[in-house]
Amino acid sequence: MTRTLISNGLVVDPAQGIHRRIDVLVVDGRIADLRAGIPAEQADETIDAEGLVVAPGFVDLHVHLREPGGEGSETIASGTRAAARGGFTTIFAMPNTNPVCDSQTGVAYLLSRAATEGAVKVVPIAAVTIGQKGEELTNLGTLKSVGVGAFSDDGRPIMNAQIMRRALEYTRMLEMPIFEHCEDMDLSGEGVMHEGLMSLRLGLRGIPRVSESIMVARNVALAAATGGHVHICHVSTRESVEAIREGKRNGVRVTAEVSPHHLTLTDDAVADYNTHAKMKPPLCAEEDRLALVAALEDGTIDCIATDHAPHSVTAKNDVFDAAPFGVIGMESAFPVLYTEFVRPGRWSLDFLIDRLTIGPARVVNRPLGTIRPDSPADIALLQLDAEYRFDESCLGSKSRNCPWLGRSMAARVAATIVEGRVVWRNEACFGGAKTPTRKRGGKKS
Repeated sequence: MTRTLISNGLVVDPAQGIHRRIDVLVVDGRIADLRAGIPAEQADETIDAEGLVVAPGFVDLHVHLREPGGEGSETIASGTRAAARGGFTTIFAMPNTNPVCDSQTGVAYLLSRAATEGAVKVVPIAAVTIGQKGEELTNLGTLKSVGVGAFSDDGRPIMNAQIMRRALEYTRMLEMPIFEHCEDMDLSGEGVMHEGLMSLRLGLRGIPRVSESIMVARNVALAAATGGHVHICHVSTRESVEAIREGKRNGVRVTAEVSPHHLTLTDDAVADYNTHAKMKPPLCAEEDRLALVAALEDGTIDCIATDHAPHSVTAKNDVFDAAPFGVIGMESAFPVLYTEFVRPGRWSLDFLIDRLTIGPARVVNRPLGTIRPDSPADIALLQLDAEYRFDESCLGSKSRNCPWLGRSMAARVAATIVEGRVVWRNEACFGGAKTPTRKRGGKKS
């Protein structure tokens, strides 16, 4: 029996309404006790969390691990290492690998590799259609039985409405969500960034915002008609927000996620043809960014997901038109969002942790995102108000396509613990940083 005591930390668990200085006792990889003054004699080892926040491990519903087929950009080992550095203890892996994860064999491969090479827990997302071609449904029931957490053709929207309807009817019976990348490919055409003043100035082909919102509206309508659960990936426009809000108002089973980059950046980041700001959906205007922030705050958008999309240095160093879409985001998510929203006073720490933990857990209806007694000891230790420069030394990914490299940050992940085992520890964080006073609600007063 292994007993570990995490002492002197500020425990913040929004799922339980906890925000106070107490100790955490872990026994054989599970939470055994939460209270002040747990005697050190009850543990075999002690982690002194003085000056640190003790939070549930973060949950990321949208990660691209690239393996098999894209190991030059990322592997299961390097991708889960990136997750650990970012405080994520459970990640959901998208199926757009080569070959596509659309069968029992593909799921078994991912689970086997994650068990032997992974630093954190990996939940497979299987394709909705065979080969992500949008033509024929995969064996959804069998895939659920072998450990799939959701279904998605991510990166390739299901353009055929009848196929999407059938998929939602089937997954309604399975009580599983479909994660949908909402994009009308005919409207997007050969666009490479948001269609607006910046695309005109740069002479780059634009993607109109209606390319996303028209598909969001369609999928909300299909979810209403079928009773199925559609989860809208990486929302980027104000019109999409309104379609989701209206759907929720009418009782439709629709949930949504937003990425750190869409919450903090606009198409101004593309001004110097910066390929690290090239992504799908593209960064939009400031009015869209503000609409996304407000939607996350009022619950229209349920959670934050990184859409961690690694690409090789060579690929991203190409000219803007030819460079691939996507940025990495697991290592930077908490530091960026704390720096941009919590430290200035817009959000409370509790709110940010909620949207990174219990928020995504509710979307997939899994017992994640909490350190409730008898739950797995999946924990993130966080250091706040620690000024540093976010550079390549902060990355665990094989790739470097991060739009925040070189930025000054005000918080970082000190350690990540998965089922009681420390999988990442930054020694520079241990030794007495300040802990914050409590702020109530989604925003500070």
